[in-house]
Amino acid sequence: MHAALGPPLRRARRRLGRWFDHLAPRGCATCGAWLAPGALPGFCVGCLAELPGARRPRCARCGQPTDRWAPACTACAGAGADAVDATLAAADYAPPLDRVVTALKFGRRLALARPLGELLAARWLGALPAVPLDGLVPVPLGARRLAQRGFNPSLEMARAMSAALPVPLPVLRGRLRRVRETSPQSGLGLAERRRNLLGCFACDARLDGLRIGLVDDVMTSGSTVAEAARVLRAAGAASVVAIVVARTA
Repeated sequence: MHAALGPPLRRARRRLGRWFDHLAPRGCATCGAWLAPGALPGFCVGCLAELPGARRPRCARCGQPTDRWAPACTACAGAGADAVDATLAAADYAPPLDRVVTALKFGRRLALARPLGELLAARWLGALPAVPLDGLVPVPLGARRLAQRGFNPSLEMARAMSAALPVPLPVLRGRLRRVRETSPQSGLGLAERRRNLLGCFACDARLDGLRIGLVDDVMTSGSTVAEAARVLRAAGAASVVAIVVARTA
């Protein structure tokens, strides 16, 4: 795990990464403009400033856009305690960010996991108030979808996020498993989404007292992260924070 690496080795890894960036400069994930070697995250200054909804107020609990920053929106306050303690969303699921997410998930452009993971790292580091975490858990794919895509985007983004942090967080791969294939969530109502996901996750390890960052690409109704967080809490997690690239309104 990254967290097991000592400071000298972490510095060597970063120097090696900058060296590779000198050999083959990276392009901005959205517009393709060349980036300075070692630039984080993998978006140019202009595109980073124009990410849809990156600066809008959000509910701290569910990540939905609100009129002002608040610990909980009306819906979250009325719903009572929830399995997810907070949601950190980097931006809205809108152009051009939605195209980057789609290209990673369905276009098999694995290289895009790095800038998206770096975007998640920047979002977590910039969170006010600070959100302490002990490890990252990617939302898992079922065996069929994993075979179709060839990789789990959430896992690859979690790895990239950890690598971009000054002190990497351990990526707790395999702790959360998808034990049942589910129908696509698109087109389902909120109640149907919740029924569709019920019992689809399992956690094989104890997470007693750990503060978990649950990494996913897009959060729509919140049903996926809520069910995953419920299972993580049952395994002993002290808190679960959803960290997502994009939030749909």
